[in-house]
Amino acid sequence: MSIENTTVKGGWTITHGDTSIEKHPDALAAFEKATAGFIGVKFTPVALLATQIVSGKNYAILCKATPATLDPATTLKVVIVYEDLNGNATITGIKDVLGADYPVFAATCDCSANDNIVLGGWNITLGDPSIDKHPDALAAIEKATAGMLGAKYEPIALLGTQIVAGKNYCILCRITPVTLDPKPTMKLVYVYEDTEGNAVITEIKEIIGAPVPGGFIANDGATDLNSNPEVKNAFEKATKDLLGVDYEPIAYLGYQIVAGKNYLILCESKIVVPDPIPSLTLVTVYEDLDGNCKIINTEPVVL
Repeated sequence: MSIENTTVKGGWTITHGDTSIEKHPDALAAFEKATAGFIGVKFTPVALLATQIVSGKNYAILCKATPATLDPATTLKVVIVYEDLNGNATITGIKDVLGADYPVFAATCDCSANDNIVLGGWNITLGDPSIDKHPDALAAIEKATAGMLGAKYEPIALLGTQIVAGKNYCILCRITPVTLDPKPTMKLVYVYEDTEGNAVITEIKEIIGAPVPGGFIANDGATDLNSNPEVKNAFEKATKDLLGVDYEPIAYLGYQIVAGKNYLILCESKIVVPDPIPSLTLVTVYEDLDGNCKIINTEPVVL
């Protein structure tokens, strides 16, 4: 694999010459440190695509990704690894090679366990993320959606904040169109509030869209697990013997009818290490027709 040396947007420099990962021992070493102890998916590095000089260095590495499941399907991903000036390394982003970011990915980009900074300067909400516990975020989204026609925005949880010239909020919302037969969807709504208190929606990312045959159907009721005992029971059975990572449910997002049922649950996840850095993960729990439950997919959330 060989491509020309080119600087791209964001300060990235495309790898010059042979991109094979074994030709770039510094990138390979950083990758191995960043993925040590990583649970749920096996990443096999293939090629170093680009580097970026920051306070340390970022590496964009093409990988084969194989989930730890009974019938794994290998896909190609671009894994972003950050290595600080002390040689500490961590994964800061995972992108689909076909061009779409995962709707949720564990994306901590600071090697200090005392911080909970995520990709792009976002800070994951610590403690209870319920929107009513964060009146500033609630007020911002109410201002941003005031007078909007065509859909009802129901904020559920504050997932993260970002300090800019003002503040950005990432808020999990249930959005229901104003139609005769409305079908709710689950989305990440990004709200920017300036220093004078004016607020506007800057982006909306889909988690669960309009129902399609065989697809997930958005939860149109209460999102806490205590209000959904069948989901809570399935989640607890699926996670009771789980090792290496703790999942704390934030919101039950939706379900999918298969030979049994899949439940999609947004969780705060922490790797079982001293002073863990929290991240956000979409966890899919499968319950078969006999009531047996297991986690079949996890997708970290990138804010």
